[in-house]
Amino acid sequence: MAVVVIALLAMAVAGRGMGEIPLESHEIYVAQTAENMLESGDWLVPRLNGEYRLTKPPLSYWLVAGMATLAGQGQVGAGIARAPSVLAVMGVALLALWIGTRLFDRRTAMLAGLLCVACLAAFKYGHNARPDMLYAFWTTAVLAAWVGGRQASVAMQARWAWALWVLVGLATLTKGPQAPLILLLGLGLHAVLSDERAVDLWRRLRPVRGLLIVLALVVPWYLLLRQAIGSQTLGESQLSGALLTIDPLRLFTPFYFLRTPMLWLPWALLLPAAVLLAWRDRRGPAGVLAFTIVFAMLAFALGPQYREIYMLPWLAPAMLLLAAAAVRISWGWICVACVTAVVGVALAWLIYEAGLAALPVATAGVLLVGGAEWALRRRQTPAAAALVAVAFALGLFQGGAVPTLWSSARYDELTFVQALSPRVDPGMPVVVWDIDAAHYSYYLDRPVKGAEAIDAICAWIGRQTAATLLIYPRERRRELAEWLAFVPLLADNDSEFAATRLPPGTACRAPQNAGA
Repeated sequence: MAVVVIALLAMAVAGRGMGEIPLESHEIYVAQTAENMLESGDWLVPRLNGEYRLTKPPLSYWLVAGMATLAGQGQVGAGIARAPSVLAVMGVALLALWIGTRLFDRRTAMLAGLLCVACLAAFKYGHNARPDMLYAFWTTAVLAAWVGGRQASVAMQARWAWALWVLVGLATLTKGPQAPLILLLGLGLHAVLSDERAVDLWRRLRPVRGLLIVLALVVPWYLLLRQAIGSQTLGESQLSGALLTIDPLRLFTPFYFLRTPMLWLPWALLLPAAVLLAWRDRRGPAGVLAFTIVFAMLAFALGPQYREIYMLPWLAPAMLLLAAAAVRISWGWICVACVTAVVGVALAWLIYEAGLAALPVATAGVLLVGGAEWALRRRQTPAAAALVAVAFALGLFQGGAVPTLWSSARYDELTFVQALSPRVDPGMPVVVWDIDAAHYSYYLDRPVKGAEAIDAICAWIGRQTAATLLIYPRERRRELAEWLAFVPLLADNDSEFAATRLPPGTACRAPQNAGA
């Protein structure tokens, strides 16, 4: 029953609005790259807007393209692009349920599964086509394989080890080896510091054979890609580790300690109880979960880029720790009471923002919050936390239909393109100035030239033998008018974007202050 409830809530939280909410930049990169694979038949070399897309391995593109194929669609819409992330949210929550039963007990496991679903991370990144939620799923599965192998008999440990390294390979094909390897390093270090001999850990994990498994999964695609595009092009790309630099001086930068808990909201309010539990149980399950989370924060702090999304693979360990704190710390009810108040306010805002459309869901949520308050008065903290989690999950379900929860820019751009499309002739060249060209390549279904320098735009326009569509930021219209004589299309729209149609061979004029 718990599996069914958690799975349904996961689909509700991450699936509502998955096909209606417009894609943002990074989602468009995934959707268009997968669509290019379908159109070209080349699933080996990722391409975006006619150029190589060498920032991520291909597994997420393959899955999206495969889902589009199964759905019988030649174009990748928002729903298809986000489907792997939606399923990954469900997978992370169910894995947390399984891990929790092995590390703690059934009650803690059920609560952890609910927390994985009813949190900001599941809502925000479950509605996102980026590969990060899928990456979190593979990494969580690596943790599950570690737990299974450590508790298995000697005869079964080899199978768990093989499964673990296959999962590391799949994670590597999704976004690289960094998250699963950091997780394994943290787990291994804690095991050695606790009670496991290094030699026993080595025998249990079988890392040499495991490395061969990972290489067997990853290297064939990499070598074929290298043969297709050339070693120099691949070597200069992010796929070859161009961003993998380490600065030891950044070790204690507080970014991840401050930003990561934002992913866990509203359950980050349980952190005081979780810290106490981790200290008391520092050699046990709570201690190992806390250790791996802190270890990952420190590891990522050494890197050149800081992104909260890098900690998404530690969502399940965090929720397991927070759930265990709610169950085991006597004063944890105070933290749950704070969460209950926050969720109550969120539901009230939802009613205000969505109006009568949110009334049934919000009413159910308010009743659940009332039940949670009743349980708290009787110090039934786990039951109260579970009721609040379901209430918040229902609120997130309704939130998927509230446009104000998402950036207005993505709606504005989609509305602009929909108004512009009837005025764009088939095969018309399109150029964008100081705007992401991939967006319009995806929406207009054609290659789009993009440049930030106006003289580059002018040079490209001058070489065209057909009428050209130029798209530019509305706020830079006066600057553009110094170089070109043009008549804006859609002059009466209030979008932050604007467009003009230019005749063949249009020439720019140098502005009067160009040499100043």
